[in-house]
Amino acid sequence: MYKQKMAMKVLVNATTCVIGGGVQVASAFISQAIRDTQGCDFRFAVSERVMQNLNSAIQHNKRIIMAAPSPARPCDGTAARKTLRSLEAEFRPDVVFTVFGPAYLRFDSPHVCGFANPWVLQRSDIAMSILNPIERLRVLAECIYKKNNLYANDYYWVETELAKQGLLRLLNIPATCVRVIPNVYSDIFEEASQKVYARSDNNNVRIFCLAAPYPHKNLKIIPAIASALNKKANAKYFRFIVTLPLDGPEVRSFWMKAKELNVVDMIENAGILKLQDCPQWYGTSDIVILPTLLEVFSATYLEAMVMGKPIVTTNLDFAHDICGDAAIYYEPFSAHGAAAAIEEIAGDQCLYRSLVQKGKVQLTKYPSPIEKYQMTVAWLKEVAAI
Repeated sequence: MYKQKMAMKVLVNATTCVIGGGVQVASAFISQAIRDTQGCDFRFAVSERVMQNLNSAIQHNKRIIMAAPSPARPCDGTAARKTLRSLEAEFRPDVVFTVFGPAYLRFDSPHVCGFANPWVLQRSDIAMSILNPIERLRVLAECIYKKNNLYANDYYWVETELAKQGLLRLLNIPATCVRVIPNVYSDIFEEASQKVYARSDNNNVRIFCLAAPYPHKNLKIIPAIASALNKKANAKYFRFIVTLPLDGPEVRSFWMKAKELNVVDMIENAGILKLQDCPQWYGTSDIVILPTLLEVFSATYLEAMVMGKPIVTTNLDFAHDICGDAAIYYEPFSAHGAAAAIEEIAGDQCLYRSLVQKGKVQLTKYPSPIEKYQMTVAWLKEVAAI
């Protein structure tokens, strides 16, 4: 009698996704995997932030457990590492998938680890230049710590060919151990892009910046951009929307600069957003800005494109690689250049529509959310079969 083949057992480790895009990537993958009734048998270990980003129906799924704080913490992460080891021993997966690592422990099962830390893979002089000497030492120490927790006998996925080459150099591993799977926007944006979002004030030009306050995101330039716009036009005409937590060194520096330049009233803080809340903020904005100095890949660019918003971003190679001609670029430290780009888009409807259309074309170069999910599962199956 024919015996049906058992589904591949996958332990998904999203405990190290605690802020920014990693949380959204993990949430998007889990949302797809929960709906996959035929491909794999999944179990999920997630961070508190990932759990918060899942919708309530998924949060109560018995296959999901929360393990916190992050196993990246040498001492405090002991409990999470113990939970992961216990879950692996109980579930006995065919493969473990760490969405973004390092995982900070060695698994007995074959392990696929996502890695997208730009400081480790491709840090640049321009990004390092914004750090003071103490911050530079901290970044270099963190890079060494992360590198020492990436293991040559694991398998990896990265988001760009440039990141793959960086990882191959870093670990001196065969190219066959690393798979490039481009980042995408979450599938919640596809439906959201068809909606019309009402806004209370149509007289403002709303500029949305969805980014966590990492130093390399260079968010502290936003008050200077607002100031440059304030000198050119009516300050009430432009309004920046940021997504900052309540406190932290970068947050304090940001608001100190805004007060110094007298532009606090031009900036609104939406706070840390859950994935399902993001489409509303894109939908009620006119322009998306990302002043980042260093990226492997940012899904914010693709989310702006699918939501039909023109992009203003830094004139750096990674931004051009992702956006092509679907953005207006400014020199990284030029607040006046960014302000001029925003003013140009806001004042030229033909340019606005052209950038939106170019964004739709650029999106065709990337897989859809379901295609990315399928590519990821295909890589997991390859590794499990080795």
